[in-house]
Amino acid sequence: MKLSNVLSLVNQVEKSKFINAIDRLCSDAVKHDKKIAAQLNKLDGQIKDASSTDITQLFKIVLPYFEKSVREQLAMLGAQATLLTNILSRDGNCIARINWIESLYAKEWAIIDKRANELKSEIESVEDGETFNDGKRLGIYHACLNEAYSNDERSNRESKITDDERGILNVLAKKLDVTADDQAGIEHLIDETPKNGVQEALNELREIGLVFVSRKLQTVYVPDEIVNLLHRLQGKELADKHFLRILRTFSDAELSNILKNHRKKIRGMTCSNRFTHPVKR
Repeated sequence: MKLSNVLSLVNQVEKSKFINAIDRLCSDAVKHDKKIAAQLNKLDGQIKDASSTDITQLFKIVLPYFEKSVREQLAMLGAQATLLTNILSRDGNCIARINWIESLYAKEWAIIDKRANELKSEIESVEDGETFNDGKRLGIYHACLNEAYSNDERSNRESKITDDERGILNVLAKKLDVTADDQAGIEHLIDETPKNGVQEALNELREIGLVFVSRKLQTVYVPDEIVNLLHRLQGKELADKHFLRILRTFSDAELSNILKNHRKKIRGMTCSNRFTHPVKR
């Protein structure tokens, strides 16, 4: 659903956080961005009273600033917000009841927790003097992530991973060939992803303008424009449905080679059950 349609569907209270986020960004950028200044002049500076069409046009202009702000704020919100945005940006989840999102979250949490325990055993089984195997490679990433998370304690600050540290860890993961699944699992070992509190996390996403929440209908709306933004932040060039269509054109042997190259489970996997669940990239 397009942003203009969502804005027309929800009430003033439900869209207030999104409008406030846009208003803050415009206030900061209007002094040096002529396009934003011109659009605000058309609205007489009254964004809160603007029509859905006008707000959508303003959003298109302010999008680069909005995306930068969202990237920074998501990095500060932590793993729970990241897990939720991964769920909400998938095909079919951009309009969903809150209880459905909670059920999807519980399944994803269980998968991450299981993988985290597997990684812990693999890392702890590494012995001194061993060659550069998977356990040692994962152990290096684990040690670096642990340092990035806990180094704030030396300055009596709350432990967290900053946006800059996250960028460095992503480069390290790429060089060590640590998959996105394993990155999430290792972070879960160090800073466990909260198992509950999904509604509170949805409120945090609403505060930064990413989602619209209807309390009356107990429904979450994520406009297409926001889904596309999240895909860019996740490094997705294709939506999951298109990605799956491409994978389904490969033979079992070709798919096995792809899974092996990305350190995915191969044994016991068939072409029919490989794509039962959303693909993590």
